[in-house]
Amino acid sequence: MKYFDDINSHKYIFLGHIGEPKDNSLRLIIEQASPENEARSIASENITAREISVSKNSNIYEVVFDSYIGYSVIDESYALPNNDDVFEGRLFCIYEKSSYLDYLKKTSFACNDHPGPFKHYGFNCLNHIVDIASAEEPRIKLIGEKI
Repeated sequence: MKYFDDINSHKYIFLGHIGEPKDNSLRLIIEQASPENEARSIASENITAREISVSKNSNIYEVVFDSYIGYSVIDESYALPNNDDVFEGRLFCIYEKSSYLDYLKKTSFACNDHPGPFKHYGFNCLNHIVDIASAEEPRIKLIGEKI
């Protein structure tokens, strides 16, 4: 899939935007993020940290699912890892087995007959974890500038 390796090669990503451009389609803006060069002091103690942010040189991707079965957005602070999940990727994952697919089997009538074989796609962003189930691969393009 085009840009799969590119997105996974980044150190961090942010979810810049999520929305439905039309009924039952989903559009994500995924932004490459990097640590700032300069460390700065935080809190009253002698602690330094580097902010992670999107710069004017960051790659920005538009990810469009023309249709989907379901999607979920979780604040990354509350997300739990599932060691039983089977997937490839790190920031952009394609799951063969997952608790999200198990959830959809229990809460929907989506199956291989309707709408057809489908996959779980996931984006592990610094601010959100986004899970999408779709029978179609997403269309991904590099849009190159922050919008």
